[in-house]
Amino acid sequence: MKAFIENHTLGQVHCPICTHTVPADIDLKGKNPRVASGQKCPRCGSSLDVAVIIQVPEAA
Repeated sequence: MKAFIENHTLGQVHCPICTHTVPADIDLKGKNPRVASGQKCPRCGSSLDVAVIIQVPEAA
């Protein structure tokens, strides 16, 4: 079983309910970034579990 290095970072996601780009914690596991589970949108309070990731900050 492989051990994956987990990184948590702050990125921008698209809220599916209020259609705004909001900040959220993102889990980086291998090549697949995902929104950390259990987060709520700061604007409307809906769940961000199915939100689309817009921006993941990376060093150039």
